[in-house]
Amino acid sequence: MLDLRLSSRGIAVSTAILLFVFTAGVYAQKAAEWRPIAPADLQATKPVVEPDADAEALIWETRVDDSDDSKLVRKNYVRLKIFTERGREKFSKVDIPFIKGQSKIKDIAARVVKPDGTAIVLAEKDIFEREIVRANGVKLRAKSFAVPNIEPGVIVEYQYRETDDESSFIGGRFYLQKDVPVRELVYYYKPYSGKEPATQMYNATGQGFVKDEHGYYRLSRTNVPAFKEERYMPPDDMVKPFVALQDVSYSLFATNDGDIATLRQDSSNPTKYWGAIASRRALSVKEWQRDADDVKKFTESLIAGAANPEEKLRRIYDFCQKLRNVSYDTSVTDEQMKSITKQRSKDLVKVGPTASARAGQINWLFATMAIAAGFDTRIVYSSRRDEVFFELKMTDSDLISFAGIAVDVGGNFRVFNPGIKYAQFGQLPWYRENAPALVVSEKQNGWLLLPMSTNDKNLTKRTAKLTLDETGTLEGTASIELYGQEALSYRLSNWDDEPSKREQNLKDAILARMSGAEISKISIENFDDIAKPIVYRYTIKVPNYAQKTGKRMFFQPGIFEYGSPAKFASATRQYDVAFAYPWSEKDEIELKFPSTYEIDNGEAPGGADAGEISKDVITIGTDRSTSTIKYSRDFYFGNTANLVFNKSAYPAVKELWDMIQKSDSATLSIKQK
Repeated sequence: MLDLRLSSRGIAVSTAILLFVFTAGVYAQKAAEWRPIAPADLQATKPVVEPDADAEALIWETRVDDSDDSKLVRKNYVRLKIFTERGREKFSKVDIPFIKGQSKIKDIAARVVKPDGTAIVLAEKDIFEREIVRANGVKLRAKSFAVPNIEPGVIVEYQYRETDDESSFIGGRFYLQKDVPVRELVYYYKPYSGKEPATQMYNATGQGFVKDEHGYYRLSRTNVPAFKEERYMPPDDMVKPFVALQDVSYSLFATNDGDIATLRQDSSNPTKYWGAIASRRALSVKEWQRDADDVKKFTESLIAGAANPEEKLRRIYDFCQKLRNVSYDTSVTDEQMKSITKQRSKDLVKVGPTASARAGQINWLFATMAIAAGFDTRIVYSSRRDEVFFELKMTDSDLISFAGIAVDVGGNFRVFNPGIKYAQFGQLPWYRENAPALVVSEKQNGWLLLPMSTNDKNLTKRTAKLTLDETGTLEGTASIELYGQEALSYRLSNWDDEPSKREQNLKDAILARMSGAEISKISIENFDDIAKPIVYRYTIKVPNYAQKTGKRMFFQPGIFEYGSPAKFASATRQYDVAFAYPWSEKDEIELKFPSTYEIDNGEAPGGADAGEISKDVITIGTDRSTSTIKYSRDFYFGNTANLVFNKSAYPAVKELWDMIQKSDSATLSIKQK
């Protein structure tokens, strides 16, 4: 799959964030055309690229037609050879991810070809749509199908077409590695202008695009080894080889006077390049200033009596954020969305608190009201740390995107994004924190580093009251509270799920660690009340939690860490280690054991101490008169300077996490009196 990020084509007259909604669906399947297969490939029993591969792509081809200014079309053709049972299992289901409301998947066709040349074709009725969750937690929709009659020795082929209306692939990526070895990896690209595409190569060397037939340019690689993911590795764009399409050296844009202007984007000079980008994007600030006059009277009445500038801004933020944000409402129809999109800031304040608006309109309104209130207000673009570790020398404007509105509060610029329904006042998603940000105004532009939240703010607080009976069964109640980035990330990942789905996800997560547990009375509180933490509550029963040996029982008092896998199991590392943000955990567990038993070994484990990087402290208290153990755990990890670790430091990082896991999984023993 190509990268799914797209940029709009056309003259840039505004940088307000707009979200166009379309319908994604599978259309009537056309008769597929299949390419001949060489007899040697049909009969092959061993891979070519990697000797121990479970499967190998013989062909992985994507043809991108960007020549039409009304739509973008991508045709994909994949041929896989299956060698082992693990390969059969891995490719028994195919997922084709897409962004709902942006992409359409058409003409899906698939077949399985046996070594004797006979083929089994996928029936159209066997294609379905489902939600998938990527390793980074991002949820996507996918067109999926189970591969019929797959077994070692067969060839699996599938093809499909993706279309995106009113989009361009400028800024898109052509990744030069897949998660399976590839004999022939080919991209074809047909540019809008017909001119040779401007590209930049990352994490790779070799030939770029060369001119091909029918207006296409060709990029190819042969015998490409599989890309192997590692847990907690940097973003894909920091480790995967790819070629990025860049914008042209000159940009046309409309001025406020209605004229057409040009700006040179000299990618060889970062200062001039980003200056040109900032000048183009400063137009939004001028438009805010124009719209501010329309909301000035309303704004002044809203902030009347506020004690200080921050209270004024907080009132504006609360008003804007509490509008009905239809970017987080799946019930809105296309026609309703078109009507909502036409509203200006003056229309929203005229309707008042019951107004409906998209995320971009809410941010626009916040900016105009802040200006109307007398604040120095600017627009902010930043990279996303879940996509790239950005540096100013990376002269590619597609690496930065709208991050928020910068407002001077008491001499310091703070960045706000009320268009994010679940972001608290002054809060940004974790992937914006600690990212370089381009701050743009009509007269002055510059860079700042967006602040990083501290580990104590991103807290998970867990409590439990449990009873262990004489059979070793553990039973009781538990609660988990999420604060800071933990709460925001949860809300952003689950806002479109029904409450029952969220509860099931919580249950599944617990059962993944404790398969024999019985979970009931689940509740998830405060999802829409962002002033409060997310709170999970549930009742748990775990038969045979304690292991009985003679007169003794052994059990792990830290139930919240029970069954957690090692952070780093491998002895070696290929890539750097990267954590998303600093975080902390506080556990308080009260556990009553049978009065016929007494503590045999109740010493707390040694814990782990890496100074400002991390600390894991466990204390255990016992009350023999009530047969009660009180277990406390106080843990933190990371800060601004200690989230990314060079792979040369991997042995030390692994040792630290091994110590933490050993401490968290330590057992106690009790014996019969």
